[in-house]
Amino acid sequence: MNLFKKTPQRAAVDYDLLEEIERVKTQMNNAYTNFQSAMDPDLIDCYIYESNAAWKRYRFLLRQAKKERTS
Repeated sequence: MNLFKKTPQRAAVDYDLLEEIERVKTQMNNAYTNFQSAMDPDLIDCYIYESNAAWKRYRFLLRQAKKERTS
């Protein structure tokens, strides 16, 4: 009996989740880099918003990955 063996479907879900986490990390880095070079107050606000949105998504994805790991 293989209780702890990953099924191909679960492995694919884990891989997709890890890909999405990497994508969001890139978005956070891009927003931070753009924020550092922005001069216009509207762009500064925009990059702050993008950074916060990416951070919240990153936290959500980490929670999802943790749930997948424990189940």
